[in-house]
Amino acid sequence: MGRSWWGRFTVLIVLTVLSALYVAPSLLGVDLEKTRLPFKQKINLGLDLQGGLYLVMGVDFIKVFRDVVDRQGSSLESSLKEKGIAYKSVKMVKEGFAEDDSRLVVEFDDAKKDTIKELLKKSFWNLRLTGDTPGKLEAGLTTEYRQDVRERTINQSIEVIRNRIDEFGVSEPVIASQGSDRIVIELPGVKEVDRAKDLIGRTAKLEFKIVADKVMAHGQVAELVGQIEKDNNLSFKEGKEGQKFSEFLKAINEKAKGKIPEGTEIAYERPKGALGEGSNIRIPYLLYAKTEVTGDLLQDAQVSFDQETRAPEVSFRMNPKGADLFGKVTSEHIHDRLAIVLDGTVVSAPVIQSKISESGRITLGRNSGDDSVKEAKDLAIVLRAGALPAQLEFLEQRITGPSLGQDSIRKGALATVIGSLLVFLFVMFYYRVSGVIATVSLILNVLFVLAILVGIEATLTLPGIAGIGLTVGIAVDSNVVIYERIREELRAGKRAAAAIEAGFQKAFRTILDANVTNAAAALVLMTYGTGPIKGFAVTLMIGIVTTLFTAIFVCKLIFAGYLKLLESREGTDEQVKISI
Repeated sequence: MGRSWWGRFTVLIVLTVLSALYVAPSLLGVDLEKTRLPFKQKINLGLDLQGGLYLVMGVDFIKVFRDVVDRQGSSLESSLKEKGIAYKSVKMVKEGFAEDDSRLVVEFDDAKKDTIKELLKKSFWNLRLTGDTPGKLEAGLTTEYRQDVRERTINQSIEVIRNRIDEFGVSEPVIASQGSDRIVIELPGVKEVDRAKDLIGRTAKLEFKIVADKVMAHGQVAELVGQIEKDNNLSFKEGKEGQKFSEFLKAINEKAKGKIPEGTEIAYERPKGALGEGSNIRIPYLLYAKTEVTGDLLQDAQVSFDQETRAPEVSFRMNPKGADLFGKVTSEHIHDRLAIVLDGTVVSAPVIQSKISESGRITLGRNSGDDSVKEAKDLAIVLRAGALPAQLEFLEQRITGPSLGQDSIRKGALATVIGSLLVFLFVMFYYRVSGVIATVSLILNVLFVLAILVGIEATLTLPGIAGIGLTVGIAVDSNVVIYERIREELRAGKRAAAAIEAGFQKAFRTILDANVTNAAAALVLMTYGTGPIKGFAVTLMIGIVTTLFTAIFVCKLIFAGYLKLLESREGTDEQVKISI
């Protein structure tokens, strides 16, 4: 056998050994803390396999829209007073209208009608005029703005819930919108049902605190926290099962006593990106413990753009009480940083440039771009967590016990094994020695799929197990196509080596075309699916990649070795006959 074959064979052996080591902790059920295996990772199991909590929550949009109309009325009153426009009253009316379409009624001297209508048109674009009588105007929310409020409220609720997942130490939680007014939450492994419901359903806690940069520089804080973590073996990894961020933060602050000034506390900023999955990188801050302003004093927050630089920024408005308090705080701390803290986690810490009372802007310090716009949208969502406290209602609850999950694993694995064995037996019976080669490649295919699932920390669900079974079927199809092509070449009179080479070469295009078609379907499921559907799609997509590798690379490699072995026995290439 040539050097090229041995080189490829070595690559295959290395990949097989690494895959086996990756999969061993999951298949053998070893304790990751005690094992001496080099790879200490396990396959993440979904809700249907390890048990846990499944919740469906609904948003009370009747209350949300009434709150929005009420705030618009307060803003309109403030604008009328600011511009010196006389009016009699601004009030919200619910009776006589749809529950989710309350109206704002403005009463005034008829001589001011044009002025007020111009103000509504110019500054209150989100209101539509629904009634116009002498001395009275009636307005409701526009259809476009109502849809925008729906989307923002759902996103805000998801952000708040996502920010609390650390408290459960949940690996691979699922939080997604369902329809226009529901949120689906899957918490694998969670057993404290009442506590989970209490924490998820609680109103968001938004606080503004001054960063204590003047008593300890940011670099010193990072150095101190790093030393505390190292000396006390403290660490927190996003999504690691069993870890609770509140306990980690409490331990850090306990160890920091005497090392940080009295009246201060350490808080962390979450890594940028979708929850920072799997990351240990958190930015520590030293904050004054006193909460200067709370989120319930905010009226609204919107993404806007600087007129000169077109850089995205966040504009916000306080209610009258908040304006007085915020003005006092910001005037006393100009050039200090103000931390925006949601449920104990620092979201952003902009520098106070001037006194801010009723309304203000938060600039992100970057040029315009998709990342900056997304960051501005995320920050606006966080601010609205205090400005738009949507009431979440528990509509559905399902608890999957661990025993049921284990039963699903056992039965799913058994079905996959039995199905695979039947396929193996048929292939070996029909294609004889070549069928044995196909069986070896199929077993390696499943091993590689499992190893990749562990490596990318994907979640395996019951449909995912079905995806592994389907992968075996797809791989068999590829082997059948190859072997039938080889048979055709042998019937045409070609020698064994030439027939095998031509069979693999001519079958490749057909195999690639079939797998690309499957990959397109899997990609759609992965993009638009949630929960188990997405798990099935991920497993199927991985299976497609490993099938191409094993069908083309592994099978061809083993066939080449098999031919060389036959040649050494028979003596010449002309005398070699393969069993296919």
